[in-house]
Amino acid sequence: MVYKDSRAGEGPPKNAWRDWIFQHASLIRLWFTLSGAELICLALGQLIGENNDMLDMVKSGIVILLTAPVFYFTIHRYQVKISSICSAALFILFASELLENLTRLVIEGTVNWSDSGLDLLLTLILVGPLMIWIASDIRRREFTERQLSYLAYYDPLTGLPNRQMFQQSLTMAVHSANQDGRKLAVMFIDLDRFKNVNDTFGHAFGDQLLVEAADRLRSGLGANDVVSRQGGDEFTVLVIDAERPEDAEKVASQIIQLLSHPFTIEGHELRVGCSIGIAMYPQDGEDSITLMKNADTAMYRAKEYGKNGCQFYNPEMNDTVIQKLVMEEWLNKAIELGEFVLYYQPQVDIFTGKMNGMEALLRWKHPRLGFISPGEFIPLAEETGQIIQIGEWVLREACRQNKEWQDAGYAPLKMAVNISPIQFHQHNFVQIVLQALEESGLDPKYLELEITEGIAMYHVDQVIEKLWTLRGHGLHISIDDFGTGFSSLSYLKKFPITKLKIAQQFVRDIPEDPDDAAIVQAIMAMALSLKLNVIAEGVETDAQLSFLLDIKCREIQGYIFSRPIPAADFVELLKQNAD
Repeated sequence: MVYKDSRAGEGPPKNAWRDWIFQHASLIRLWFTLSGAELICLALGQLIGENNDMLDMVKSGIVILLTAPVFYFTIHRYQVKISSICSAALFILFASELLENLTRLVIEGTVNWSDSGLDLLLTLILVGPLMIWIASDIRRREFTERQLSYLAYYDPLTGLPNRQMFQQSLTMAVHSANQDGRKLAVMFIDLDRFKNVNDTFGHAFGDQLLVEAADRLRSGLGANDVVSRQGGDEFTVLVIDAERPEDAEKVASQIIQLLSHPFTIEGHELRVGCSIGIAMYPQDGEDSITLMKNADTAMYRAKEYGKNGCQFYNPEMNDTVIQKLVMEEWLNKAIELGEFVLYYQPQVDIFTGKMNGMEALLRWKHPRLGFISPGEFIPLAEETGQIIQIGEWVLREACRQNKEWQDAGYAPLKMAVNISPIQFHQHNFVQIVLQALEESGLDPKYLELEITEGIAMYHVDQVIEKLWTLRGHGLHISIDDFGTGFSSLSYLKKFPITKLKIAQQFVRDIPEDPDDAAIVQAIMAMALSLKLNVIAEGVETDAQLSFLLDIKCREIQGYIFSRPIPAADFVELLKQNAD
């Protein structure tokens, strides 16, 4: 490491000393232990009548200075047994004692062998057990550190580097290639038909297939290339020597050939094949994240073209169709791997300043791209029907979390959950809601379902029946984004609605736009006449808040009070609400 510091000649900066001390903490501890043992030996000798002179001090110093590093660095040779380590350290003790006696013989002409033997015996009694204990302790610590390091950077199933290790390797390779003017290739590999294997033979069988696939990849690549398991049936490869696309294509063809050979597992012979996406540095990306994303995109194009092949990335793959295919597959994996999380935004009574509820908001934390906006994936999830499974998870998790907070002693609050029209129109929707409540133990009066006006456009009779059934169990029903739909207002009379939610697009410009202000006032007047509660969402400024106070809109939700935050942070708001 090169430290760029203008204070030339002052030595390494403080953090370098801190790192050195941290790395050699065991050596420092060993030095202190031996120093303490030698001081005790000298003190005991003094108590029993020995006179400690300069030679005794020098010998003790030699023991401390030589024994500690020899002992410490010998321990780090993992093939050396602890008994051999201790023997080497004891040899130094005997040698130092012998050297002291020879020096006395030369200088004084005589040696008191009984005193020398007593010193050696005391040293062995004190230092011997300490050496064994320290050696065992250091070995245990280093074994634990190696295990933790392995788990942090390697896949425990296949032994390949994991996503984090590969990301670091790719970042360093990109930096080196940039300095040397070289090119490299990143490959994203997905096993074809692996899901069928898992569904048919079970996950244990699938794990064996993954281990064999990893062995084939490891054996078929160059010495400088890096292969990792990203998770599931996905692997990545970094090809260091890929000056031309043809070089990368040659490696990809070899991988396809390796993985196309039959796998024989537990007497079953099966073929899976693979799809490979390739991104070249620097033309397809100048950083590790972009290269990984583009290689991933190219891999899905390879799947689209019939699988068991490879495709190079090109910018045209970023069109809408490919992005939808990629996103759809990502959504499937997000559901399987539990990548969704819930954030919570408070709903506040502006007359009291207290929270009277919260809304659960879905967030997707992609392992490579970070947080993906709901606006990017919710429409696709509704189009593909994945919103049904996602929505069910949101419902269960929101109920569970609300009950957990109540059990922790916080004041009970309503939890609002958005319901997609597709999810709502499922024949078993009511049963799913009631089951989520039963599993969590949450009282139905603390759950509020937010539906959109769009549900009233189809199968109105069934909608009315479901809503009245839910309301009969004690749940609250609110209309989200009120005023933005195209359905008849007659549903306000027919549906058992308890609250209207004024859409953010009307609230945003109410201080400046008289039309939006008039719409909000009309909604308030209508709600008051129908004895419905109203909440305004998207409140961010004092001017918006002042307007809502003037028209007696009691509840708000927006950044002026709090952004949506994860459950761990929301606890602080619950504590403040209790004050």
